[in-house]
Amino acid sequence: MSDRSLIKKINLEIIEYNKKGKPVIFVICGKNCSGKTVLSCSLLKKIDFYQSVNLGIISKMIRFFKKDILSEEFENFNGNRASNIFKNLVDFIIDCYAKTGVNIIIEGVQIDTERLQKNEKVLGGVILDIKPALLEKRGEKPETHFKRSTENSRIKTVKYIPTSKFILVDNNGRFKNTVDKTLYHLDYLLKERLEKHE
Repeated sequence: MSDRSLIKKINLEIIEYNKKGKPVIFVICGKNCSGKTVLSCSLLKKIDFYQSVNLGIISKMIRFFKKDILSEEFENFNGNRASNIFKNLVDFIIDCYAKTGVNIIIEGVQIDTERLQKNEKVLGGVILDIKPALLEKRGEKPETHFKRSTENSRIKTVKYIPTSKFILVDNNGRFKNTVDKTLYHLDYLLKERLEKHE
């Protein structure tokens, strides 16, 4: 199937799913600098999502208003799990957009895929996988917070659990392959949900 045909098919499936009163809530997660925002922007250009919600920006806003918060309490990574602050925040975002019926992408580091597997409001998503050397190279850009997270030895990284709703997508090679695999997974998830709701 051509890219254009697949994109058209996905957008028609989204319309059909929305007619059943269900918004599409899609999640992109992975380590800092793994390509989440780039993938999110690419999907927003092709697929009928209203917007993306970037947890990194929300994190910076919280830090601005609560300067005394500890990295290990807030950032995520106590025992390889997202912190309670972010679990509650992600739940709040999901509930708000599910209630208003808006198709969105949630992207961020601080996401517990194993927990979201059980949330029926979430369609599913992708976990971007990237080799440490490439991650470090991408992290040299000044706008990232890669160095802060690697220099603080008390902070561990989130451990993402691939599930039937959340697949691992290799983002080490051509970006087009990453987009294609994400689109095929999104199509699969929509097809499965539509069959279930017939």
